[in-house]
Amino acid sequence: MYKYFDLNNLPILSKGRRTLQVSSYDRQYENKDWGNYLYDIGENTSVIFDDPGCGCIKSIWMAVPSKEAYLDFYFDGETSPRYTTSLFGLFNGECPELSGIGNTFEERGHWEEADCRCGNCFIQIPYENGLKIVVRGEEKEQCYYHIMYESYPDGILPMEGSRETFEAAFSAAPVSKAELKKYSLIKNYNDIMTVEGSGVIREMTLRVKEGTDLSKVIFYICWDHSRAPQVSCPVSHLFAQPVRWEDINSYVLTSKRENGYVTTSLYLPMPFFDKMYLGMIKLVEEQIDIEFGVVIGENNYDIENTGHFYADYKEGPTALFEDWNIGTFKGRGHIIGLSQSCVGGVGGSYCEGNEHFYINGERSPSINGTGTEDIYLGCYWPNKKFDSPCAGCINDVYLESNSDLRHSIDYPIMYYRYYLDMPIAFDAGIRLDVQHGAVCQNFSEYKTTCFSYRQADPLYWQTDYIMLSSEASRNMHEYKTDGKLYCLVGMLESNMKPEMIYGVGYKTENGKVSFKAAVFPDNEGVILRRLYDQSVSNGNAEVYVDGQLVGIWHCCNINTYFHFADSDFHIPERFTKGKNALNIEICTEGTYTDFDYTVLS
Repeated sequence: MYKYFDLNNLPILSKGRRTLQVSSYDRQYENKDWGNYLYDIGENTSVIFDDPGCGCIKSIWMAVPSKEAYLDFYFDGETSPRYTTSLFGLFNGECPELSGIGNTFEERGHWEEADCRCGNCFIQIPYENGLKIVVRGEEKEQCYYHIMYESYPDGILPMEGSRETFEAAFSAAPVSKAELKKYSLIKNYNDIMTVEGSGVIREMTLRVKEGTDLSKVIFYICWDHSRAPQVSCPVSHLFAQPVRWEDINSYVLTSKRENGYVTTSLYLPMPFFDKMYLGMIKLVEEQIDIEFGVVIGENNYDIENTGHFYADYKEGPTALFEDWNIGTFKGRGHIIGLSQSCVGGVGGSYCEGNEHFYINGERSPSINGTGTEDIYLGCYWPNKKFDSPCAGCINDVYLESNSDLRHSIDYPIMYYRYYLDMPIAFDAGIRLDVQHGAVCQNFSEYKTTCFSYRQADPLYWQTDYIMLSSEASRNMHEYKTDGKLYCLVGMLESNMKPEMIYGVGYKTENGKVSFKAAVFPDNEGVILRRLYDQSVSNGNAEVYVDGQLVGIWHCCNINTYFHFADSDFHIPERFTKGKNALNIEICTEGTYTDFDYTVLS
């Protein structure tokens, strides 16, 4: 399983780890991304987080945290909160259990007279039998937030990484050990090195004269006889420096300017098993001189559960009312980093837009955020320059524009985000989109790089589909319900061009739903995906497989604007291994809506 903040562990692809996020995103996608919670339970009281199973909160980000609004943490179904703190106090030592290194509160924005401070808490909050966090107080309506967490369907909390590793990430940057060699790059291909056999690149270090433009020099790396490069992006983007060279003091990446030169190092491990080829492609005529070196160590990784390192780059203009696609990837893996630069803003600021990450082929995003600058743990564009182990803004466009807010968009900004707190896992592909401007109304130039560890083959394939509007499909799968026929016309929660659905399904109140689902016998668990109506409150539902209780299917987000959404329920392999079909029984508590089921195994 993933060990917290351990760089050496990043290439290992874990199983049975769901990565999720809850946030205050505007349910109508109109950029009112504050004060929105999962559901209300009383006057000035709402639920901000609710997971009835086994999991762990990996990070909490908040902007405008009030001293007059409070959080209550209820563990394991307890009726009294184990922790209570004000939103402001969460990041300022009010809760001793969540205080210390890894918990920060900083000014990271310039927006007019607003209080542009945000808090980041990377201290893990594990729970074995459920966690509910309640927010209360009149001032809770002003808060922006996102909470990233992992859910473990098998009910077992993974082993944590060492405290020393965690503290090192926040206290000291690595020191380069690479021996540098001089290269005068020629136009087109430049062979840098080829290594036969296995190994791990532990460090890549580059030294150039300050001011050297490497945006037209492309890193080109092929792992293990691949004919297409797994790393293909501008050198400047790989080192998070596409705008200009700046000092960075991070756990993953360091950069230092000294005596007219800049030295920058990347410490993400990059394993290979048979061969590695590394080259650079220079797209311009002018002479470019660099110094470059790598540190290669012994490869002790298990090839079956190790991903190759990828850096996927995209650039171009944004399109009206369409999300910017950072990348769409097949197979199995996890996302461990993003870098993004943007410039120009006809129609508004180039930031603001929410991230929409679709995992394992889902139709609605399970990671849905509050703003481009918030992905990178800032707040209120334009952002101040900052660098941290997990995120940074490399330059300050507000200062570059002589404190002219309107013209700040004429200067390119650059962000990075490393998901050391929670690599975003996928077993059957992933699509990463982000809005541009508040509602994709902006015309800007975007450049993004996605860093990931991936294998080409997925862990799950679709093995069945149950369409409840079809009598033949219901009969084939022996679908039965105590509910009533339920027809609904509405939009699927997705993007600014949502799909309109005429749904024919069922609404079951305190009853049972049952059906059969085909699976691969040689499976490593099953994902049961349900299209449901999130405009009504869906209660908890117990899920049984062949008579055995697996867990609680919990759909707590309420959105009365986008009616339809997908919800995934993961069934561990101890309930599914060696079976051709599963007998599913769902016992509902309160309202349960369903329109179709997709089965992945």
